[in-house]
Amino acid sequence: MQTIAYDATVGIIGAGPLGVEFAIALKQAKISYLQFDQGQAGQMISNFPPETIFFSSSEKIAIAGIPIQNSDQQKCSREEYLAYLRSVIMQNQLKINSYEEVNHVEKTQHEGFLLKTLSSRGVAKYRIQYLVLATGGTSKPRMLHVPGEARLHVSTKLEDPHKYFQKRVLVVGGKNSAAEAALRCYHAGAEVAMAIRKEHFDPNDVKYWILPELLSCIAREEIRCYYQSEVVEILSDSVLLRKKDISSSIDVPADFVIKAIGFEAEMKLFHQLGIPLIEPQDSPSYNEDSMETTVENAFVLGTVAGGTQKKYRIFIENTHTHVFKILQTLCAKLDIKEPSLGWQQQCIQESSKRLEE
Repeated sequence: MQTIAYDATVGIIGAGPLGVEFAIALKQAKISYLQFDQGQAGQMISNFPPETIFFSSSEKIAIAGIPIQNSDQQKCSREEYLAYLRSVIMQNQLKINSYEEVNHVEKTQHEGFLLKTLSSRGVAKYRIQYLVLATGGTSKPRMLHVPGEARLHVSTKLEDPHKYFQKRVLVVGGKNSAAEAALRCYHAGAEVAMAIRKEHFDPNDVKYWILPELLSCIAREEIRCYYQSEVVEILSDSVLLRKKDISSSIDVPADFVIKAIGFEAEMKLFHQLGIPLIEPQDSPSYNEDSMETTVENAFVLGTVAGGTQKKYRIFIENTHTHVFKILQTLCAKLDIKEPSLGWQQQCIQESSKRLEE
């Protein structure tokens, strides 16, 4: 039988909070691993608009039992959480191959996996025994698929609100991100309009402390809102909208367009491995007790387990249990003793609370 020289026992694709937490667990179990991310650690959180506040309380998004401390003892901001994540990585001396995209993965005849990556250093190949896919549920922006969407004044998220000062801004979308973007641009001195597909805002889609202020601004005509409207085309200084049941389009002046229509999971690697995806969310097929997919020795970790969620049910705080399920399965496969993780019970309790809610 041919002996294979593996670069590591486990390959982790993704360095978000759960990927980092799992790397800590592997390190404590003395299991070798390689971790990759196409961007920086916590890249999807880094993509949040500046000063975004987490809906989850801090103890629920803490990882590896390491508490989050911030200045006002309230929920974390984007900036605070990224600083926390960096400190956790440094404290645990984790090595992450950041800005190294895994663009191809295949199962080999010797039970392991071959990973092909691309970075500024060029193309590289790695052989690993076990694969953990922690690529996240919001790794790429949704598209409108309309002419003009690639114009330079169109963005997929709110940037620094100062950018929009005394400019005309059209925010596309009707959920929380769109509501926050519209209000922050308005308060920064922009002339703001919104385009949403529904006939009203759904209270379940917008944070309860944001919706009243938004509706008040709309009622006072401080923010214009085009209900039941879809984008037809984005022009250089305006956007063509079509209202439901009306054939003619509306020309809305806009210096900037913010597409706050959400993000999707990138399932390319699941397709390459032949892991079945379950409609309508394209969630991967896996064993809930072990998180192992239908491809032997390939596991799913974190929010990508939900695919592209229409209504979010899988969050950071209720996926901590994935870490322990995968670790237990790996230790059994490797015939080694599972380490006692001091933070395991705390994470399980927080996950159970979140599921009950």
